[in-house]
Amino acid sequence: MDLTQRQARILAELRLHGSLSATDFAQRMGISAMTVRRDLGELADRAMLRRVHGGAVPVDDAVRPERSDVTTAGHRPPPRSSTGPVPVANEPLFTFGFVVPDPGYYFPAIVDGAVERVRTMGGRLVLGISDYDPERERAQVQRMIERGVDGLLVTSSTNDELETFGQLIDSPVPVVVVERSLDDAVHAGALDLVRTDHAAGAVVAIRLFVELGHRRVGMVTFETPTMPHLRTGFDRALRVLGLEDVGAVEVIDHRQGIREQSTAYLGRALAAGVTAVFVHSDRYAVEFVEAALAMGLSIPGDLSVIAYDDEVASLAAVPLTAVGPPKRDVGWVAAGMLFDRVSTTAERVLTSRHVTLRPNLVPRRSTGSPR
Repeated sequence: MDLTQRQARILAELRLHGSLSATDFAQRMGISAMTVRRDLGELADRAMLRRVHGGAVPVDDAVRPERSDVTTAGHRPPPRSSTGPVPVANEPLFTFGFVVPDPGYYFPAIVDGAVERVRTMGGRLVLGISDYDPERERAQVQRMIERGVDGLLVTSSTNDELETFGQLIDSPVPVVVVERSLDDAVHAGALDLVRTDHAAGAVVAIRLFVELGHRRVGMVTFETPTMPHLRTGFDRALRVLGLEDVGAVEVIDHRQGIREQSTAYLGRALAAGVTAVFVHSDRYAVEFVEAALAMGLSIPGDLSVIAYDDEVASLAAVPLTAVGPPKRDVGWVAAGMLFDRVSTTAERVLTSRHVTLRPNLVPRRSTGSPR
């Protein structure tokens, strides 16, 4: 970290916390306390801050730092102006990076929630896309660290990207994992995490089926990082609600004929007496409903359907009842948790936190009592 970056970080921390301890800042930045005191002296000489015993506090609001001294971490500031102080209202106090697998489905609402929270705190968020490629994912993380972000939000390609989790554990900046489970990653439990309780979402769906009178329920899904949690919730719901397990769970291979697989599944499920099906994701549920209608089935007369994700469920031929993860809330909470890490002093050690949020059920026309 060069002189300009150090002094920019000092000013940003003063704006965030209202004071700065020279010893604490030196420890966190891995530099000598003498270097920090020298920086504080230079900034005080330019009326950028006011020295106090052990550190510094901001100057009076009437005195503003020059734009050249407050900059996004990792970016070189413009040349110093000789015209005196200028406002810095557009300068972010901090910059967070967010690496996601897909910019077009599921994640936009999460990113929007994070952006909204970051902006309310005076920061900026930059986005990186991995396209579900683990190597690209790790390259994006490294690139953001090198550019000087103050913290990272990361949604890994899968739940078991152990190499990525190892990289995040060793990150020099705080990290929050978003919408992924760390249950099977032994050392990654030290990372902070915010995710949807997908298993609870499956329970919500099956409970509605039971309330409507269904006793034989199926589940059909794609292979995704979310699927294992939904299956856990589905199995739990069958057991707790006393439903018969008729073996009507199937994973659809998206590389094969989806319509043909759906039709075959429906034939087997109906033969087993299934009257309701839980479908993930709702993008697939749209095609599933088309296959059911093509077979002459009535929805919800012959078959009730609940989708999971609620991205496009309302646009199906029969608008689908859906369980929707609280995506914006996930982004909002994750950004707030990361800010807690960035703004916590070295003396205050926070234990790792794993937060799960419950999905919401949105009733539509695809569910009803069985005939």
